[in-house]
This record gives sequence, structure tokens and C-alpha cells, in this order.
Amino acid sequence: MKSFALLAIMLMLGAVPATAQRLEGPDRPLMAAGISEDRIDVEVNYSDSSVIVFAAMPQPENETSGIAVALVGPMMKQRMIRATQSGEQTIEFVAAPQVLAIGAEPVVASTVPEDTMIEAGLNAQATALPNLDQLLSPDLPEWRAAFVNLKMEQGLYTFGNTRFRHFDGGLRRATIDLPKNAPPGEYTVRAVAFRDGSVVGESRQAFTLARSGLDATLFDLSRQHGLIYGFVAVLLGVLVGGVAAWIGRK
Repeated sequence: MKSFALLAIMLMLGAVPATAQRLEGPDRPLMAAGISEDRIDVEVNYSDSSVIVFAAMPQPENETSGIAVALVGPMMKQRMIRATQSGEQTIEFVAAPQVLAIGAEPVVASTVPEDTMIEAGLNAQATALPNLDQLLSPDLPEWRAAFVNLKMEQGLYTFGNTRFRHFDGGLRRATIDLPKNAPPGEYTVRAVAFRDGSVVGESRQAFTLARSGLDATLFDLSRQHGLIYGFVAVLLGVLVGGVAAWIGRK
């Protein structure tokens, strides 16, 4: 297996340069952010790729200060089906991340209320957005929990695996592992700073994950056009078998 270069993202949560943009919500603080790469090219069988986030607290720290980070993407429609005694039931999430990795420093996990984590976009179940007609369904929490469990079984959702390191001056480094089966597409890396159980800073950056080479073409074909991929696989098998038989007769 080949190890690929790390994607380094600098998220300075304190300063506010002229290029900073206001995040969603009127009360979100302005953040400065920079990204060293906006694209990662990997082979199908890559391993040991990581996203590295650097973040600095925007306010003087106390015993409750800490950060949480999330790797999110790509956002797509997701449909789930379950069998019941009365027949099949379905739900469609109009948008849900195919990959989600959330990590938080221990102080954040112990001092930040769940509602605040949901508002900050750091709750896995809340990231799955249903159709409006199912938004108030009493079964929605159960559907969301089942969806998250399925993604965890697939290795696409991970929690608590982020590695944090502190440096002098309040700088943090968070290392997020990229799942080996992460699909190509647009991803977002977010860092959120907390103090006294509230959000005091936030920043986000986007990057593109792209697969390269013939293996990548076959991988995309198998995911997006299964019937065509199956036909090509059978055709190649017959061709290779025919060539081997011809060589054997020689």
C-alpha cells in the first residue's frame, strides 16, 4: 500500500483579515482561514492519507476551552428502506454526507451541551436532512440512528479517532484519517472553538478528493453504472480466458 501526502489546512480562528467571510447565521464570528491544497489525488488502493487541521483559540483560554473538528462530504441524497409487518417503509434524506469524521477534545465533550453541538453541525444524526413531510415524523430519530450505524459499519463514519496535539501559544493540531473507501467529490473540513460551553469561533475550508488512473475509472464505473461494469467484467473474463486457452493449444 502506498502512503500519500497529507493535506494541511491552516484554520486561524482568531484573526479577521479583509478576505474573511461571514459564516451561516448572523451571530457567527468572522474567521480567517487558509488551505495549502484544494485537491487530493489518490489511487483506489491508497492508505494512510490524513487531513491535518491547525487551529488557534480566538479568545483567552480557561479550563473549558477546546476545539472540535469535522470532515464532511460529499453531500448526496440517501434513501433507506426497512421491512415491517405492514410492508416496506422508506425515507429519503435530501442531503446527507457520505463521509463524516467528528472529533473533539475531551473538555469539549464534557462541557458542551448536545444542542450546541447540533447547532454547530457536529452531531452525526442531525446532518441527515429529511424531506419536509418527514421532518416531524416520530420515527425520524430511529431512521437517522439506523443511517449512522450503517455508515459506521461501512467505515465511512468515524467518531473519536481524531488525534489532537497542543503547541505553545494555544495552537492545536488535529489529524483526521481519511477513510480508505472515501468516494471522490467535494469535502469540507470544519473547526469549531468552544469556551464555557458556547461557540466562540468557527472556520471551514473545502477540498476535492479525486481518484486517478485506470483503477479509478473502473471504481467509478462499478459505483455509478453497475450493469455496465458487470458486462465489462464478464467480457474481460471471457477475453482473458480465450487468450489463455489459445496460448495453451500452442
